[in-house]
Amino acid sequence: MSNASKSESVAWKVRKRVLKSEDRFWHVEDFDVPAMAVLHALGRLVEEGEIERVRRGTYWRGHKTRWSGRSSAPAIAAVREAVGDTVAIGAAGWMAANAVGISTQVVATPIVAVTSRLPTGFENIRLVSRAQRTGRRDAHLTDAEVTLLEALEGWHRYSEVAPDVAVRKFLAFIQTAGVDSRKLVRASATETVTVRERLKALLARAGLVAEAGRINGARTEIARQKALAVIAQQPSAI
Repeated sequence: MSNASKSESVAWKVRKRVLKSEDRFWHVEDFDVPAMAVLHALGRLVEEGEIERVRRGTYWRGHKTRWSGRSSAPAIAAVREAVGDTVAIGAAGWMAANAVGISTQVVATPIVAVTSRLPTGFENIRLVSRAQRTGRRDAHLTDAEVTLLEALEGWHRYSEVAPDVAVRKFLAFIQTAGVDSRKLVRASATETVTVRERLKALLARAGLVAEAGRINGARTEIARQKALAVIAQQPSAI
């Protein structure tokens, strides 16, 4: 078989497998053929709009949507593909605020917080380092639990709702997203004073007084008041 025929055969095999799929990631290693030939075949599928290049060697085949072609790769799942299951990650910034429900803003570029060395090569995802917040990894936080901590930190910056409404949104998120308050308490040791004080207040509001009491708060009253200023006008909510 000529080199041209071999190349066409590889492209056909790659194309056949990929086009049968929906809502899954593809990697060069998924095909038992020469890597360069796979990259070429996948590149052609990207040009045709059949798949999305997430980063070098990783692609996403979404499902067909009514208005905008195929669905984009879920940002957190895409980052998880790169960092593995042992790293705590979650939404950050506006993305975290939207996930919790205190903002309706939908960002064009997803933002993901990563508690490890940042992977490289992502084309449409912004990563922020939380490598110093080792408690998130030690407590094995889920994506939702990391997202909650990020939303607490950005509360004063991203919230579009009144403080009492925001409190209810946070409490509802804890219930519906399966957040484990004990894990959050453990992880809080390496969070900022802002996050610790807001988490402490939120858990107390949820009736989890014992858990709230295990969180180390601010060392000074001034620091505490600064952290809680975003909800100070609604003292009954905490």
